[in-house]
Amino acid sequence: MKYMDALRRYNEGSDKWCIPRKGSADYLKIREMMKKISSIQKSKSKESSKEDIENKNRSIRILQAAIKRRLAKKPMKSKSLTPPKSLTPPKSLTPPKSLTPPKSLTPPKSLTPPKSSSSSKSRAFSSDYYKNQKAMKIQKFLRDKLIANKNNLNNRVNAYKLVSSRLAGIQSNDCLEKKVFNGTQGYTIRNVINLEKQIGTPSKFGAIYLTSIPDFLGIYPIASKVMPDSRDNEKEVKLMTKITNEILLKKMSRHFLMIYGSCVCTKQIAEKLKLVSINELADGDLKSLIHNRDFVRDTELTFNILIQTFISIATFQNVLGHIHRDPHYGNFLFQNNNDKGYYHYIFNGVSYYLKACKYNIIIYDYGLASPITEYKKTALPGLINSQCRMISYDYTNIIHSFFNSSAHKIKDYPHRHPEATHKATLAIHNNLENLLTEEYAKNKAKNGEKHYENYIFEYIIQEFLKYAPKGMFLTKRPLNVINSTPFYISSPQATKAAKSAKATKAAKA
Repeated sequence: MKYMDALRRYNEGSDKWCIPRKGSADYLKIREMMKKISSIQKSKSKESSKEDIENKNRSIRILQAAIKRRLAKKPMKSKSLTPPKSLTPPKSLTPPKSLTPPKSLTPPKSLTPPKSSSSSKSRAFSSDYYKNQKAMKIQKFLRDKLIANKNNLNNRVNAYKLVSSRLAGIQSNDCLEKKVFNGTQGYTIRNVINLEKQIGTPSKFGAIYLTSIPDFLGIYPIASKVMPDSRDNEKEVKLMTKITNEILLKKMSRHFLMIYGSCVCTKQIAEKLKLVSINELADGDLKSLIHNRDFVRDTELTFNILIQTFISIATFQNVLGHIHRDPHYGNFLFQNNNDKGYYHYIFNGVSYYLKACKYNIIIYDYGLASPITEYKKTALPGLINSQCRMISYDYTNIIHSFFNSSAHKIKDYPHRHPEATHKATLAIHNNLENLLTEEYAKNKAKNGEKHYENYIFEYIIQEFLKYAPKGMFLTKRPLNVINSTPFYISSPQATKAAKSAKATKAAKA
């Protein structure tokens, strides 16, 4: 008889196993009894009579009973299946310096987009949450069984309703209070939420804390960003709140991150950090994908991520009416995705269908964003061109991530895209720069596009249709459409205007 068989018999009906420490007196006695049982079993033979076999089985049962009595007589130190100590998450990745357009098309200093003022060092991703979970077996079960589709937009909306209901008690002026979690310094807000562990590298832009809600199953991990109560940070929180309420909860787009709540502490927490933003977690950023060999070599996946990135920018510009102005690959996050089929998008009243892939791209960090101004006829061409440059820059800067590094002397891209991918993305980039040059000329003649943000994405769609892998981006409705509510890339007002213009044009024809 094996040692584990004896323990299994002893622990039958118990909630948890008790296992004697190896080398202890109880352990050695059990091992000795096991040997006796084994010797009795080996002595059985086919020639043995039924009476002999019965006698030997009786001897085994007596020894087994003796083992159980000895185990029950003296309590043993047990190895309960308790979770290991929290693991330390890896350092977050740092985004590259902003890339500028080719010299020939570089605008005057006054028109040049500002340098990136944010750092992905303060990013928090779901991997950090899971690495800090206590029960690895429970974690695996949750990830495999309960949250496989947590990033589906319907489930994200349901999660928001659940989490926000638990945060309803937090007031806009609530403050952080120091609290220790497993020996680690953290914070709490009236014990409604606990900021348990800081991850990433703290910076002047703030710090990220993995956050829990007491007595709440952590299927949907959240993060709290503690930052200075500055104008830019307040603007970001307001934009995220507007996006959550007017776009995500209405299921008009899937390319933004939800905010569950926020508060501005009236006390000084650490220097000037006192604005708290409680957010949904992403699974990674575009930088981590670009540094992944398998991703870079997958042309179809690369093109899918590229058009998603452009769609997120276009939605930010056309629906939110803002220019991002800081489009580096640390500010485009992703969530893992298990949807199968096609997503339905509407732009200017026309339907497009994008094949689902394993990542959902999210545009993030709106600290430098600025509203798009609708210029009057009396506006100076220089002001119009400045805004057009910014609108175009949101696209032309991020597309550098899809070039081969040798083409633009980008040293921190470790892997090369296939030549076809490189050539296609480079062609799209150059065509966008040419489009901007044409717009400059139009504006000088006072007959430029009134809504350049709309015009440029219309152009991008036509460009992308030239290069997209077959079956990825469709204009004809497929059978397996995922979202019953279409995602809008242009505002409903623009969609109505486009339909009206088409109807008028058709009537004249």
